[in-house]
Amino acid sequence: MAKATKAENALAAIIQKMLEEKGVQSDIAEGLAKGGVGLGAGGLRIQRAAEKQTKKETKRALNGWQKFVKAKKNQYKYKSGAKKGQVNFKAMSRAFKKTPAGRKKK
Repeated sequence: MAKATKAENALAAIIQKMLEEKGVQSDIAEGLAKGGVGLGAGGLRIQRAAEKQTKKETKRALNGWQKFVKAKKNQYKYKSGAKKGQVNFKAMSRAFKKTPAGRKKK
């Protein structure tokens, strides 16, 4: 392997810093910055590990019932008894079914 020049080292340092800012582990970022991708199977392992780290999970949208339950104004609570202070889902369900979002579609 040939020795890296100052310019190559500087470029590798910049690439490594950018990868670390994106959330890639420092050892993986160093391997990618030094040209680890072109090193065969070892480089491919580094690339796959970096891809796994940078992928972001997209959150699914809440459905009507989940939005209804999440809203503080819709939370029916028991006022007395053993369940005092807990959310009354039976009452919430009845209220939700009366809203436009909760009506059954035919």
